[in-house]
Amino acid sequence: MPQHNTPCTRGWISAALFSFLLTAACAPLAPGPAAPVEDVPSATTSPPGPAPPSTAPDEPGPPPEVQPPPPVAPDAVAALIAEARMEASAGRLQAAAVLAERAQRLDPRAPEPYLVLARMRQADGQSGPARQLVLRGIAASRPGTPVRAELEALLRTLDP
Repeated sequence: MPQHNTPCTRGWISAALFSFLLTAACAPLAPGPAAPVEDVPSATTSPPGPAPPSTAPDEPGPPPEVQPPPPVAPDAVAALIAEARMEASAGRLQAAAVLAERAQRLDPRAPEPYLVLARMRQADGQSGPARQLVLRGIAASRPGTPVRAELEALLRTLDP
């Protein structure tokens, strides 16, 4: 009787067993839904639309308009300034300065916080920092506005 335990048959059995295990490991355990199939558009395409107008590379277009962003939370800034003015009129200058600085951080382009802060510095005897704040407030304000008039009046009272 032939012996089935030869090196050749052991190699074939090992290869078959390895192949079976590899295939079983890659197969799903339970049948699931089929993979989705994408519809490929048909070969017919619509005719191209009109070509966009071309501009020559040596002709620069008009520069884009640069508009400043709108002020940040103008109601919050106004509320903080109103509260800072109340604190200042009650003699709590430090609390007023803190509120005005918070308003300035919310909207650095608003001139009112600079006015309140400049008055606080002037009251503390710091005319140099007060003058700088007034100048920043004037730069942020529009001519003819009441806050601009207050800033200009304050600037005239400060030492140069």
